[in-house]
Amino acid sequence: MLYGIPAGSNVYSSGAGFYIEPKYNLTDNIAAGLRLEWAILGAADELGSSVSVSALASYLITGDYYLSTDIVRPYVGAGIGIYNVGKVEVSGSDLTGDAGSKLGFVPRVGILLGHLRTGLEYNIVTGFEGGNYLSWKFGFEIGGGRK
Repeated sequence: MLYGIPAGSNVYSSGAGFYIEPKYNLTDNIAAGLRLEWAILGAADELGSSVSVSALASYLITGDYYLSTDIVRPYVGAGIGIYNVGKVEVSGSDLTGDAGSKLGFVPRVGILLGHLRTGLEYNIVTGFEGGNYLSWKFGFEIGGGRK
């Protein structure tokens, strides 16, 4: 699961979603995988006169480098791939929308504790205004043997 915060100047903004990330450990310190993520993000100004809602689905190739082989394993990583995005914005009496597929990438850091995983990611969606967002993720790994 994830909690997202859209980038921008709106006073109220947040979102939620979920992800699946199958991966393969190439070595004890290097993992490669695919990240499939779906998120809904919303934002509003202080008076509620401008409101936007975005839906994003991303499909990325990822890589992580684990800084340790102990039970507590901090990691740094990145990913690149396609973001399918859609956005609806209401400002006063104006209604606008945008949708499409865009290239994006994500730098990330986190900690793996046994099979529990948490991390921060900053999703950068090129060519789509209001598509960038920070996400905090929490999940667990299935398989991979004893950690």
